[in-house]
Amino acid sequence: MKKSLIAGFLLVVLMVPSLYARNSYGLFHIERNKNTNIVQYDANVNNGVIDSKNPIDVYWILHASRGQRAELSSFERRAFGFTVKYNEGGYFDLALNAVPDRNIKVFMVNGEPKAKILINGEEVFLTKVYVSARSNLIGIPRVSFYTIYGTDVNTGNEVSERIDVR
Repeated sequence: MKKSLIAGFLLVVLMVPSLYARNSYGLFHIERNKNTNIVQYDANVNNGVIDSKNPIDVYWILHASRGQRAELSSFERRAFGFTVKYNEGGYFDLALNAVPDRNIKVFMVNGEPKAKILINGEEVFLTKVYVSARSNLIGIPRVSFYTIYGTDVNTGNEVSERIDVR
């Protein structure tokens, strides 16, 4: 009786990590000059494959409020939203509203999802975007510039590119 209880307990303990397997992997985030809160972009992964029906999850991480997660409002989705579609080449094309002039490819690399983008003409894995904006007299923000950061696919070096917005 004791052995079967111990065996059952061990089985449950060994199964618990698989019950809580991570299905969402951080791809990159957007920081802003306004406060410490960030917009996080994750890839939804099931059984080692990016979920074709819901590949990307975007939400706030409220560092100014103890790091809580919060959903984007419909107004915020206009600024930080995206479009995503599967490409027959085996990856997802991701277009960010905040970075409209850069194509992003999302795909699996060694069991982890990655977001590839061009920075200074080189392929890099995107890590973050920093957006600097000023508000006009009625409080509507206008982007002055944004900087894209990533890790060079070939060298592993960190790279960045600043884009001024006119």
